[in-house]
Amino acid sequence: MPELREVPDEAPPFLGTWRRVYIGVLIYLVVIISVFYLFTRAYR
Repeated sequence: MPELREVPDEAPPFLGTWRRVYIGVLIYLVVIISVFYLFTRAYR
């Protein structure tokens, strides 16, 4: 059986931790969805 080598986790390119990156992406998505919702309500 081939040996499994452990691959170390790399740091994300920005924000320091992957948790912060995921939270940032979620906040970005909420903002985009809210803007499109408000835009749709304004021009309905």
